[in-house]
Amino acid sequence: MPRREDEGESLAAAYRDETSRTVRRRLLVTMACFLFFVGIAVALEPRFHPERGTTLRDNFVLELFVCAVGLALSGPRRLWPWSTVIAPLVCAGLALLMLRYNVLVHGQAERCAMFQVSLLSGVFVLLPWGWPSQLTVAVASIAGFAAAASHLAASDALIYPALSLVTGGVTTVLGAFFLDRYRYDAFVRTALLSRASEQQQAEAEIAAALADIGHVLNAHLGQPDMLEQVNRLAVACLGCDWSATLLWDDRRQTFRVHAVADGRNPEWHLQLAQLELGWESMPLMRVVRQHELIEVPDTTCDALVPAEVMRRLNVTSGICTPIVRRGDTIGILAHGHGRSARRGPWSAKQRRLALGIANATAIALENARLIDDLQGASRLKSEFVATMSHELRTPLNVITGYADLLAEGTFGVLSPDLGDTIARIRQSAFELLDLVNATLDLGRLEAGREAVDVGPVDVQEVCAEVDRELETLVQPDVTLRWLVAPAARDVVTDRMKVKTIVKNLVGNALKFTTNGSVEVRAAVEAGRLTLAVRDTGIGIAPADLPVIFEMFRQVDSSSTRRFGGVGLGLHIVKRLLDLLGGTITVQSTPRVGSLFSVSLPVAERPAARGSRLAS
Repeated sequence: MPRREDEGESLAAAYRDETSRTVRRRLLVTMACFLFFVGIAVALEPRFHPERGTTLRDNFVLELFVCAVGLALSGPRRLWPWSTVIAPLVCAGLALLMLRYNVLVHGQAERCAMFQVSLLSGVFVLLPWGWPSQLTVAVASIAGFAAAASHLAASDALIYPALSLVTGGVTTVLGAFFLDRYRYDAFVRTALLSRASEQQQAEAEIAAALADIGHVLNAHLGQPDMLEQVNRLAVACLGCDWSATLLWDDRRQTFRVHAVADGRNPEWHLQLAQLELGWESMPLMRVVRQHELIEVPDTTCDALVPAEVMRRLNVTSGICTPIVRRGDTIGILAHGHGRSARRGPWSAKQRRLALGIANATAIALENARLIDDLQGASRLKSEFVATMSHELRTPLNVITGYADLLAEGTFGVLSPDLGDTIARIRQSAFELLDLVNATLDLGRLEAGREAVDVGPVDVQEVCAEVDRELETLVQPDVTLRWLVAPAARDVVTDRMKVKTIVKNLVGNALKFTTNGSVEVRAAVEAGRLTLAVRDTGIGIAPADLPVIFEMFRQVDSSSTRRFGGVGLGLHIVKRLLDLLGGTITVQSTPRVGSLFSVSLPVAERPAARGSRLAS
């Protein structure tokens, strides 16, 4: 007994050394992958969010510094045993820096959670460091997200991105635990049977097969052919004739075939597709319910399966593994022989591969379900907002219509006090209608129903319409000027979107300008329509510029703020410009004013008519 204990301790120490070497070698690859993809983000971010460029570059420099420190600590031989401590600390630092960047730019919570889950999944795949190290990174990521949540924007409740991040953290920690346990078992077996080359080769093939399964699941996550791809790989890995995935159908209360990999004729596929297995349909299902692997060496003489059904399906032997999610069996992976007519027990390697494939499939199905739930909730929210906004417009139009009739004296002459009251009602109704229209525009954008309708546009006419609609917003001490160049009288673009852009920018300028002027300039240069809206309003602080185009964001978002609105106007402008291929820039000085500059591609009509300079 003492000798066996010493041998176990020796194997454990050797395994720790081997793990440290692997982690040290792969840490460089992991950091290279991280910096490569973050570098792509650094290159792309200015294109979509030019105001974030400096913040992103500064954050990238800090990430380079953390990676350099990690490499420096991994170099000295005396620190090699600490690789499984250094590596998770480096990765935790990178996770926190990613969160720091999203906090600084007030990024989307969903996007932030997606990046954190990607980092957790990446280090789980690349670094076989065991569950304590994975837990270190997961805890840092989840705790950092919790601390940063109040500074992040969210298109829906924060619980959804938080749930996805917690799910990613828990699944990767559990995966690291099981993978580490598997690696240790494999290491012990390899060490004890070092002279058995066949066993060593089998272990390598299992690891490679499971890695292929993992890559396939990640590459096809949520896609319709995900399970079919798994079945194809299972046929190749197990050396069987066919593989099928059955999923639980709540409506029918049975397991039904969802994917099959087999080279036989379509009639066989049709027979298998008609197969429905309830919990009491055959003795085999009672064993499946206990979450155990079932092996059927010979279907003609095994009490677990009906021989007649197996004969009709031409199945000679098989192996079944339950797909278990949170203690419930949600599916079955079945593999078997038929064409080859092979019978007999399945090897230990095949049994382990079957279990590994089932476990990986369970995790992938759960992740796909979470993603579908998040996307479904987002779609439902967008549809609800669009429907409610549309329904609200009808009574508001009635209110504004009757207010106009009263103001025009249709129902009798109004006293000055009553006329002033009607004007206030009319003004408030139009403000509410503008908010509803903005919400409706946002709903269409979020639902992906906003299409580009290109046609001839007279920008001066558009400006004249906006001038009439915003007349009530012009305060007594403010002058609104429109300067439209002749070339802008006849261009080809989307008229409604250009009007919405102009109306939101000018309305925003009027709202924040109590004295002075708001000036709008429109011109066409080199095939692009340029719009400049300059005001002498309160201005915007440099620290607030990066977030003004985000949804529901206002510089002053307190309940006692001086200016109204829900913070959708500039966000809608940015989204519409993205659809039209345009850009927008901002220059602002607090207490001096702001300049919003828009540039979007247009086409001039061949026979442009003359125009005058409007002012």
